Amino acid sequence: MKVKFITCIYSDLYGTEFGGRPGRVGHYRWSLLSLLKMTDADFTCYTSEREIESLKEFFYNGYNISPERLEFKLFDITKTRHSENLYKIKKVAEIQKGDRCLEIQYLKFEWFDHEDGSYDYYYWIDAGLSHVGLFPNRYLTSTHLEQRYYECSLFNNDFLKQLIEFTDDKFFMIGKDNERNYWSGTVDTKWYTKYDRSIHVIGGLFGGHVSKWKHIVDLFDDYLTKIMVEDKDHPYEELIMSLMSVNHPELFNKKFFDTWWSENSGVKGLPDNYYEINKSFYKMFEELNQ
Repeated sequence: MKVKFITCIYSDLYGTEFGGRPGRVGHYRWSLLSLLKMTDADFTCYTSEREIESLKEFFYNGYNISPERLEFKLFDITKTRHSENLYKIKKVAEIQKGDRCLEIQYLKFEWFDHEDGSYDYYYWIDAGLSHVGLFPNRYLTSTHLEQRYYECSLFNNDFLKQLIEFTDDKFFMIGKDNERNYWSGTVDTKWYTKYDRSIHVIGGLFGGHVSKWKHIVDLFDDYLTKIMVEDKDHPYEELIMSLMSVNHPELFNKKFFDTWWSENSGVKGLPDNYYEINKSFYKMFEELNQ
């Protein structure tokens, strides 16, 4: 069983016309290093000319990661299949102040088309997914000054094996409760066959068998193009994914959670039973380690 994760690192986009999270250079690298403990999978990481050499130095020379296991690929994020529509409606002044890059969100699906299809399963995973804000201290195993905030023991080959088994012959997605613990609005209700905003699908980890990807990518692109053209809107990728999960539930196997926080990262003053009645994000990863 051959498995590949697709990810990217563009850590210097904050304040530019693309938008992005600030101060993520170390975060993305240490987190991706943690994800690489899934040694039964290979990784492709897209990046820019500005960062590729320093990334190779960090992973290949600093931590002896093989280029066969982690391949860095250059990609110009100004050249995507949605660029023409996006730049007609994009509010650059707002995006410069934002922490999300629309181009990268949409490329999470487009980048699959750059694969040769030689792996059995493909998953998108955010390079920065492994961090102290999502996983409690008992799973953060490093004592390194920086790495200790990102090195999570839940990313391993047992997790990978059970992720594939859970995915089965569907497409894997993760959904967050969006009613008791509201997180996000949705696209216009007219796009739903039956409006339902109760679950918000997240874009940090998704995927499935190679045979399922083309249909999912086409579905995503079709919805996104129609919304951009008809509504003059550029929704986050998660809103399109949430729409897809409602309109086409038969395509997906989903894991669910209620709150992002763990016992170590939640705000103060929560009810004593908060973590009893709300399933934390990390518990899905626990389940896939059992």
